[in-house]
Amino acid sequence: MDEMNEVFESVARYFSLLSEPTRLRIMHSICQDEKSVNQIVEETGFTQTNVSRHLGLMYQGGVLSRRREGAQVFYRVSDASFTDLCRTVCIRVATELEGDKAVKRSFKEFIKELG
Repeated sequence: MDEMNEVFESVARYFSLLSEPTRLRIMHSICQDEKSVNQIVEETGFTQTNVSRHLGLMYQGGVLSRRREGAQVFYRVSDASFTDLCRTVCIRVATELEGDKAVKRSFKEFIKELG
């Protein structure tokens, strides 16, 4: 069992990337297209500092890649399984979600955009 500790810890770190709503919103923004930090800030409404911090965590976690073009930094999803995992969980939540239809519609639009 001790040999599995490293695996379990790595899996927990991987899943922790999905544990923050801000990171989910950022993923929603870039799941299909590479975008600059400024574009992500505009789409999510979060501050640049907050977006940059979360992008850094996801980059360090290996689910995003980035490139620099002049003063701009662009991010894209580099781990398709992360997007698939996010999509799967969102679909499950959306189908089980009870309550406000606007919330359900919002989840369905999010899922459709994930492709």
